[in-house]
Amino acid sequence: MDATLEQLEALREPLTSDMPIASLERFEDSWKSALGELLAAPLTGSEARRIAAFQRDVGLLPKYKSYAIKASSPLGYSVFFQEPGQGFSFQQHRVHKVEIFHVLDTRPGAFALICSLDEWNAAYEKDAFARWLDGAADPRYERWSIPLLPGDVLCLERVGIVHTVIGCTLEEFATVSTDMVDRLHDQNEGAAIPEAFCRETALRLLRDVPAPTASHEILLPGRERRSLPRKSFPGGELVTIGAVPGLRAERFRLEGGRRSPRQTSDEEALVLFVSRGDAHLLLGTAAELDRGDPPSLELPRGTAAMIPPGMSYEIESSTMDVEVSRHALRPEVALTADVQATANSAIPANASPHVHPAGR
Repeated sequence: MDATLEQLEALREPLTSDMPIASLERFEDSWKSALGELLAAPLTGSEARRIAAFQRDVGLLPKYKSYAIKASSPLGYSVFFQEPGQGFSFQQHRVHKVEIFHVLDTRPGAFALICSLDEWNAAYEKDAFARWLDGAADPRYERWSIPLLPGDVLCLERVGIVHTVIGCTLEEFATVSTDMVDRLHDQNEGAAIPEAFCRETALRLLRDVPAPTASHEILLPGRERRSLPRKSFPGGELVTIGAVPGLRAERFRLEGGRRSPRQTSDEEALVLFVSRGDAHLLLGTAAELDRGDPPSLELPRGTAAMIPPGMSYEIESSTMDVEVSRHALRPEVALTADVQATANSAIPANASPHVHPAGR
């Protein structure tokens, strides 16, 4: 295990360097390979803290696209900072990948588009669609458009769903961190990456992520919004953004000067992203937390930590409130490509769009 942890240390420099996505993801693949071994083994509290601290120190990996900075963890949690009026291509997943989108902030005109692949193929005309994107009226495409507000939640569970999100800052809770899509209309093709996109910019944006005051799922086809309930605990509250087999997305708020109840990661790996305030993570075995002797891991605003399966942990806030996004999934879901391909083989490519209400 020590040798594998040393492999992580060798990745520290390249993972914190600016480079094109394809180059960065080669180093990310090496990180995933090491995690596949580490997260499948029984770990000591000290080993778990080294894994958590490595994620914190390396940070969410900045990936630069013409329309956005994507900052992501190898376990599938990402934050996107989209440029005004820009966003994802119109795409569908070629293999099974679950995505839960939580909109944190919107620019004027922000929207999502969702339809089935069959609907898309029946109505799509490249030039007409491009005109619609430029503002021309076209009821064929307008019926798929969903104006977005901060706090909106969309959950995509199947292949065969054409989708995009435009003009937002959003967090994505996914079963894998890399793109696995067919781009059906790529309005970004050939566009240059802005010169201002760099690691320093990404870290600054992550330290200033907005937090919506409430979260609400969007129910299709009527585009109705339904508030997601918040569950109180001593010193704070938690909201489940979405939950599907193998993946759970949550956000919780902890009042200033408080400590969260003891929690365990069980068979899941967790990514904790601190979007508000400065936190301290107490992480280790149950026995270590019972004794109260594990060292505290500082988690300043804008940083993330990774918690291996089988660990106990508590979060402490400083004098200010803390808000944390929690991404929970079984490690093999994110780290084993064969799992994705096998899952996809049972799902027809022309499935109807399924935007699952959060928590079901």
